[in-house]
Amino acid sequence: MLEELLQDYYLTRKKYMKAFDDLLVQNHDRTIDLNKPELLEIIIEALTFWDGSRIENYAWCIMPNHIHWVIKVKETDNEWNIIYLQDIMQSVKRHTANKINKAIERNGNFWQKESFDTTIRDDKHLMNAIAYTLNNPVVAGYVKDWKDWPGCWCAEL
Repeated sequence: MLEELLQDYYLTRKKYMKAFDDLLVQNHDRTIDLNKPELLEIIIEALTFWDGSRIENYAWCIMPNHIHWVIKVKETDNEWNIIYLQDIMQSVKRHTANKINKAIERNGNFWQKESFDTTIRDDKHLMNAIAYTLNNPVVAGYVKDWKDWPGCWCAEL
């Protein structure tokens, strides 16, 4: 019984995430394009800021209207303070929102409050998450190879 419930849960979650991804890909509103070089620079600076001290970056893909980011959150920082994913996300969102709003001369909220994070279960899941992240611009039809997308990056694993 429990196994069936878990299978139903994972199937339902997979369908939900697919529907959400399809919605993001279909939304080609270019009011704000995160792939403009000046905005890419701001975002990449934020994604790499905590690398080595609070997180370990594995991959990211900056799409025109959203970001996929695969990281490992370290347990503690150099001063033995516990590190929480929500603090990293808040820091990155706040920093990029302020700098991008200033760069494009706009005010107001920039990012959605919600983020869709997933706990990586094992090495296979990690590799699948990285492949999924990097292939976003390919699936969206922007490029044939993720390496041709300026907002994609992957660590050597």
